Amino acid sequence: MTSGPTSEPASPGGAPHEERPTTRRSFLAATAVGVAGVASAAVGLALGLHRDFREHTRPLGKALSFSDLDGTDTDASSAIQALLASAGAQVVLRGTYVLGSEIIVPPNVGQLILAPGSVLRVRGNHPALTRAGTITFREMTGKTMPSGTTRLPVRAASAYTVGEYLLVSGADVVAGSPDRYGYLRQVMAVDLGESEIEVDSPLPRSITRSPRTSLIELAPVLEISGTGQILSEDPSGMFSPLIHYFAAEHPSITGITVSDSGAAGITLSHCLGGVVDCTVSDLLDDGTSHFGYGVNVTGSTRDARVQGTISRVRHAVTTNAGGLIVGVGYAGEPENCYFSPDAHDCSNKSVDTHRLGWGITIVPRVTGGGGGVQVRSDNARVVGGSIQGCDGPGVFVSSVVRVATSIDQVKVKGLHKGQVGILCKGPAAIVEPTVTLASGTGIELNDDSSVDGGTIDGSADLGLKILGSRNTVAGLVMGKNVRTHVVESKPSEDNRLSLGSD
Repeated sequence: MTSGPTSEPASPGGAPHEERPTTRRSFLAATAVGVAGVASAAVGLALGLHRDFREHTRPLGKALSFSDLDGTDTDASSAIQALLASAGAQVVLRGTYVLGSEIIVPPNVGQLILAPGSVLRVRGNHPALTRAGTITFREMTGKTMPSGTTRLPVRAASAYTVGEYLLVSGADVVAGSPDRYGYLRQVMAVDLGESEIEVDSPLPRSITRSPRTSLIELAPVLEISGTGQILSEDPSGMFSPLIHYFAAEHPSITGITVSDSGAAGITLSHCLGGVVDCTVSDLLDDGTSHFGYGVNVTGSTRDARVQGTISRVRHAVTTNAGGLIVGVGYAGEPENCYFSPDAHDCSNKSVDTHRLGWGITIVPRVTGGGGGVQVRSDNARVVGGSIQGCDGPGVFVSSVVRVATSIDQVKVKGLHKGQVGILCKGPAAIVEPTVTLASGTGIELNDDSSVDGGTIDGSADLGLKILGSRNTVAGLVMGKNVRTHVVESKPSEDNRLSLGSD
């Protein structure tokens, strides 16, 4: 698995030569994916670490007390890499260390604990910790892979093995975006007679242009936990995530603090499952070259959960395109992930999806910042939770959305600057919202949306604004202090309105 250039050479296996201009999203993804290779492990360096070994019934090993590098400005990355290479399943790091190069956590380590007070300080533009599997091109299948079915045609069925994982992708892009989608699937059965494979879940979108499969060899589970901290010494020179999982099984980051950097705090690329439940804060966001996403969920990552407390970043969590994989191409759409962080004072929208994303569930817990939830992906759900004190809309559904967003029992209150509680430029199905504003507009609809029940309260200037057609509103109750209940900018016979009453 390699990355970095913005075009890929033709591979002996038949993957096409492809070129694609570098966009902001592809730049961010490419810088996050540069993790191939394992750093050489220098031995004989003193290291103030405590190392525990726990492998099956293996007893804990002896504590090693080397203090020479603890608290100094000397690069400890080679010493830590050497320690991990010879460790058992559990390693406990104690002390403060400078990392002058990326630490590739090898597969023998299943749990990495940052003890209380421990700090890893990244010097330079590279991740602190990376766990990486591989993605390898297998074949161009030559046949459309249809959506809605678990049976997919392939060219050489004998090359597939039950239980293995694939990246199923092609050259198709999501409408309204240059980004290519692709999905992580497990092979459940192989039909040699029909030259088909059966995968564990249907594809949400058909793959019609240059369909291909690639083998994903997932890195084993790595739990990063404890109460220590990982940070960058120079956020303005940082363009890599502090922690990066690539093609990994069930990544887990709990308890620690990730902060003070110029890029994503944590990136999950092409990962299966996993949970992020830690503290992420103070990431640089200049809107030009530094986009401090708290957690960046990219590529074909599926079934991941993002929780924890995330503050003073661009987005607490977002979805994004996968970067270039040589021999495979650009591919990947995050799928069926669950986002519910406590998000505070984010500089842009607090919880976000870029255009790529399918079946993302968001439970907002947002206070302050530049906005609440922004949805640009298809088939997203915003469920429950609360959004308060933002300078932007509570929930914003972009006009690029093609498959309607579900907004269910969300509470929005106390927005600043006369903002809109729920602003739908794209299609949305809104159920039982509670919007309480001192000014501004409760709900704004464009086309093809619905509101079922709910209340608009406070002293909002306007309860409901309808700009387009084919909208249905039933049972929405206006509080007694809402100044104007409904405005239709372009009255249409296609809109059906029936307000409720107290």
